[in-house]
Amino acid sequence: MKTLAPWIFVGPAVVAVIVFLYGPMIASLVLSFLDWNLLSPDVGFAGTRHYQAVAASHDFRLSAWNTLLYCLVLIPAQILLPLGFALMIHGVRGSRMGPIYRGALFLPTIVAYSVAGVAWSWLLNPVNGLFNEVLSALGLPRSRWHTDPQLALLCVSLVTFWKSFGLNMLLWLAALTTVPQSLIEAARLDGARPRRIFFNITLPLISPTAFFIAVTTLFSVLDDIVGVVDVLTGGGPAGSSSNLLYYLWQQGLGFFQFGQASAVAMILIVAVLLVTWAQFALVERKVHYE
Repeated sequence: MKTLAPWIFVGPAVVAVIVFLYGPMIASLVLSFLDWNLLSPDVGFAGTRHYQAVAASHDFRLSAWNTLLYCLVLIPAQILLPLGFALMIHGVRGSRMGPIYRGALFLPTIVAYSVAGVAWSWLLNPVNGLFNEVLSALGLPRSRWHTDPQLALLCVSLVTFWKSFGLNMLLWLAALTTVPQSLIEAARLDGARPRRIFFNITLPLISPTAFFIAVTTLFSVLDDIVGVVDVLTGGGPAGSSSNLLYYLWQQGLGFFQFGQASAVAMILIVAVLLVTWAQFALVERKVHYE
């Protein structure tokens, strides 16, 4: 019974991981080498043709470039700015306004993607949106915002950041509350400046949370941008705001090109695994576990 008990507890989780994680990954790998639309009984072997078609696609290359820009902009922003706000809120702990600050900053996280996309499409409406009315009131030229190919990517990034900001801020805030104040006060009595206290005491103590946020932010950024892009821009104009996950969704559920969609999925999985491996290899060694 003692050997069976652990499996009873972890069994449901193991089954869920196999069914909802490894199962779809294996199915995508198989589909990427087949000619099959999932409905026809005719199944053919495609070899690497789907990968070659994807690599030759201009839309795929544009989506890959946009995804790289998304990650280069959003990942640092999603890590550093929530940390800055968490430090400010932690500094006013005990204030009656503290819970209000936390609630206001976390509120966008619980908003559905469809609601966020519709709300921001109203705010950014080129004709009668609130932002353009403010620009007109200030005597500034109006903007096309998300309908401008030059600004669509930036608008999607801003909405995605607004939508996902609160969760990382709460994680940082929870980590900061675990830092013993006695160490901070002792450092202040020794004349240490706030910057030195943060880098020599606070950051090493919260480094496990920092590493967790650094790893999970990559996944959350790639996941969050699909919903916002779908509702706000639809990947346009002219693919300027598309990304690999949205391209994958279009190929699979929009054009029923399951082979090419599976090929994109496998390329994306390999890229994410490589980045995650690099994070564990280069960053984890600097994490201080108690």
